[in-house]
Amino acid sequence: MTLDDRVDALASLGLTPRQTHFIALVALHSGYCLRRQYLRFAGLRYGKNVREFLDGLVDRGLATRFEYRRDRGHLYHLCARSLYRAIDQEENRNRRHTSPALIARKLMVLDHVLGHHERDWYATEQDKVELLTERFGVPVGDLPQRVYTATDGVAEPTIRYFVHKLPLYLEGAPPVVHLTYLVTDDTGRGFEQFLCDHARLLARLPAWAVDAVSAGAVHGLPACQQVFKAFVAAAPPSSATQRADLQWFFETRRFVDGGQLGSLSVANINRFRDARATFGAPAIASLYARWLLDGDAVFTRAPAGSSPNAVRPGQLVTEQLPGQYAQFGELAGVV
Repeated sequence: MTLDDRVDALASLGLTPRQTHFIALVALHSGYCLRRQYLRFAGLRYGKNVREFLDGLVDRGLATRFEYRRDRGHLYHLCARSLYRAIDQEENRNRRHTSPALIARKLMVLDHVLGHHERDWYATEQDKVELLTERFGVPVGDLPQRVYTATDGVAEPTIRYFVHKLPLYLEGAPPVVHLTYLVTDDTGRGFEQFLCDHARLLARLPAWAVDAVSAGAVHGLPACQQVFKAFVAAAPPSSATQRADLQWFFETRRFVDGGQLGSLSVANINRFRDARATFGAPAIASLYARWLLDGDAVFTRAPAGSSPNAVRPGQLVTEQLPGQYAQFGELAGVV
């Protein structure tokens, strides 16, 4: 379902198109919202109509209302199963109650989306997988994913895609895929992992960008810029020994990623674990992504003065959110 389809599916609520559009965005991207977010989205001042809209959601059993601090106003949580069922998201975790820190991060993502609500956003796992595999031709194996083993040891493992649960959007002509990253630390380590997780996807896209979004007192954008610079400018190894070690690591990693551990000796498994710690930088992840596509040609050093990119042309977009989230506690990404 597209966003327009989901807005149409909520028409039976009997709300205005603007209110219905807002509800669809909240359900898809957060589950939680603040009064100020609706005011910003609708371009309104607080008054009777706004109060009746938000409180009406509570009265109809579509949302709950609560507060963490009396001086910060109410928080609204869209939690009605019928609402999520209508937009084909009955099991979406946004309808579940969660911790204050995670609520804050959900509100940060919603602030980013509402600030650019005219964009072509994709929020759910299914929507992102379909977009990238069908429209951009990305093999499903190159999407960011995690494999979860069944606790009973009998059921098949479950594969989940885009486990960071952050939205992406398309912009421009031809359309450029923009990933969203929520900055929650000052070190850049979280961003390193994010880029590593998405390296194989980015190597498949003709053009792409990452929007690094920060809020509150977290000042991690400079660190993200340094990490990104290293990621897109990963150079091939400078010596034959380094090349041989990296080539062995890439070949072995392909076996490991393919679940073919049985073909490796115990000695090689131990060597791989040591090598993975050595080659854990995002620049290596981007080089590996290109190696999967182009083979050993990625190890050829570019002529002097050129810029050898391990991934296709990318861009980093940074944004500092204006909102405050201190009511949710003194945790990274909140204050």
